[in-house]
Amino acid sequence: MTIEDRIPELTDKELDNLHDNAVRLASSGTAAQKAEATRLLPIIDAAMEDRRAVRTVELAEKKKARQVTMAEARAKKKASRKAEADAAAENAG
Repeated sequence: MTIEDRIPELTDKELDNLHDNAVRLASSGTAAQKAEATRLLPIIDAAMEDRRAVRTVELAEKKKARQVTMAEARAKKKASRKAEADAAAENAG
C-alpha cells in the first residue's frame, strides 16, 4: 500500500505530522526524499483542505441543529407559561 493510499485512513494528527515531515524533507532531505516529499505535498495539502471543508460543514450543521433545538425549547417554555397563566386565570375567575 502506497502512502497516497493510506492518507484517507490517517487521523488528523497523523496527517499533520506527515505534512510537517514532507515539508521538512522537501527542504533538507536527500535527493530522493526531496523528490518524494515534493510529489506528496500537493496530495497531502488537498487531503487537509478536504478535511477542513468537511469539518466546516459539520460545524455549520451542528450549529443549525443547536439553534433549532434552542428555538423549540423556548417555544415549549413559552407555551408552558401561557398554559400556566391561562389555568391561573380560570381558577381566579
